[in-house]
Amino acid sequence: MKTKSLCLLASLALVTPAGAASSEWTNTPGGKVRLIIDNPVQPASEVRGAIQINLDPGWKTYWREPGDAGVPPELDLAASTNVKSYALAFPTPHRFEDGNTQWAGYKKPVSLPVTLTLADPVKPAHLKGHAFLGICETICIPVTAEFDISVDNTPSDALIRTQVASAFDQLPGQATPSFGARSITRKDDHINVTVDLPSDDPNVDIFIAGDGTTNFGMSKLKSREPNSAVFSVPVVSANDPKPIVLHYTLVQGEKAVSGTIEMKE
Repeated sequence: MKTKSLCLLASLALVTPAGAASSEWTNTPGGKVRLIIDNPVQPASEVRGAIQINLDPGWKTYWREPGDAGVPPELDLAASTNVKSYALAFPTPHRFEDGNTQWAGYKKPVSLPVTLTLADPVKPAHLKGHAFLGICETICIPVTAEFDISVDNTPSDALIRTQVASAFDQLPGQATPSFGARSITRKDDHINVTVDLPSDDPNVDIFIAGDGTTNFGMSKLKSREPNSAVFSVPVVSANDPKPIVLHYTLVQGEKAVSGTIEMKE
């Protein structure tokens, strides 16, 4: 696990009794964390939720690939029942610089959308697990927020439904041929990513995330054309020689899209 400067280890857990559509807040220096679920009123194979991270002023947390240093958010629901799969999504991050260190993350309260796929939509599900993330000011505090929640068609209240919907609304749009990553090549200890852009707005950035076996640092703009650009991204570690799928968020001005692209070694 990559850490940022001095890392003060903390495991702050607060478990909600099964039956609630949201966990209690796990309080930590610099903020608090909880999981909320939009309980479907009818049997559904897909259930939506969000990890809410409320940050105090001056505190930050990380994107899915922190960059030069940091603690990426993780969700572990391995102890759950009737959950076939789950996925964590990420709003558009910001680029931060701390001296010679650059990293990607958030400086305001943020909600990370969660999508659950149930093995049997007719049966209730039991969500048991934890979220692990770093909350940082001048030091980074790893936080474990545990939860124990039932998904049983008991309607969530209107505020929870609105908060979950808002979390998904904050996600970047889907990448397109005119706004997205076109190609990727690897050379030694970095990759070059060519992107297509919808305008000549000079404010462009890209954030690259691996699959857990390959990790990347922060991108650097290498060249720029009116409707395209090339970014160089350092490869921090690579443990799998097979082709991997990279996740990216591409930003131009106030617009952002996300997508995937395959990298072959």
